[in-house]
Amino acid sequence: MTGLFENLLTGINQIVGNYGWAVIIFSLLIKAVLLPLDIKSRKSMRAMQALNPKMEELKKRYGNDQEKLNRKMSELYKKNKVNPLSGCLPMLIQLPILFIMFAAMRNIAAELQLEQMFTWVSENLLNADGALKSLEEAQPLIDALRSGDASSFGQPDSWLWVKSIFQPDSFSKTFVPTMGELSTMLSQYKDALSADKMSILNLYASNTGEIAAAVDAAIADHCDYFTFNLLFTMFPVRIPTNWSVYVNGWLILPVLAGVTQVLQTKLMNAGTPSASSQNAGSGKFMKWFFPIFSVWICLSSTAAFAAYWVFVNVWSIVTNYAINKYLDAKKPQIVDDEKEAIQP
Repeated sequence: MTGLFENLLTGINQIVGNYGWAVIIFSLLIKAVLLPLDIKSRKSMRAMQALNPKMEELKKRYGNDQEKLNRKMSELYKKNKVNPLSGCLPMLIQLPILFIMFAAMRNIAAELQLEQMFTWVSENLLNADGALKSLEEAQPLIDALRSGDASSFGQPDSWLWVKSIFQPDSFSKTFVPTMGELSTMLSQYKDALSADKMSILNLYASNTGEIAAAVDAAIADHCDYFTFNLLFTMFPVRIPTNWSVYVNGWLILPVLAGVTQVLQTKLMNAGTPSASSQNAGSGKFMKWFFPIFSVWICLSSTAAFAAYWVFVNVWSIVTNYAINKYLDAKKPQIVDDEKEAIQP
């Protein structure tokens, strides 16, 4: 499935010419296909909510006879055409899609960034015989990078305010992969490029690669980062004083992810008040866990995946609001089962 998603995203990108918009269009197609399931799920949740009083009555009558209680519950569901599991179906489908999308975007990002870095290295850091230049020979290029001349990198895959859609939307990240990030990609995606290309990139990004370290230092010097730590050095935060050239993003997508997750959770709870009242403790935990998790995952993932996350949240907010309005005007009719389902 990951390969299928990669092919679909690549195909859409070939049409629109931008992976950021390709992700949005692909997300729209997925959510449109799943919309009937979302509507069915909300209907089922509303129906279960309406059945709660009768379910509680059945529990009082048959609480000491589990077999009979299960049979009466089944009759109640059947008469009202309610499937208790149908409310979980969209989540069971959407979670695998989320994981597959995450993997697909990582694969695409790694392959394209490795290809871009190989092009840059081959055009700027290889001698005529194909050998990597010495640090002294590369010094003019490094000085140019330190002065803010990023023209040698060409045009990155930008989207809106994000310079590279394949790097996180964060001011602590640059659109140029660091030596550490490049080394990680080379170790995790060993077959992304041909053996010759991978060999050159491994030489450049090796731990003894003086040029790669000098390039990182030059870019960092131009950004003029200052660093402070959160939670006793557990989370170092880098903030640039020079935002002009290399800084990749403005932290907009991670913040939007958290805000939209809060709104989505509130809207979901508004549609199922009884469920939230029964599980107040866990509901409060999830209310804050998911927004915090959303911010964290979008900070540590590509901007492309963060855009997918935010779009899915916005879609859910809009559709849930519309579905709730529709269901509020069309309350479920509970079949009178007093004699058949509740009486012994």
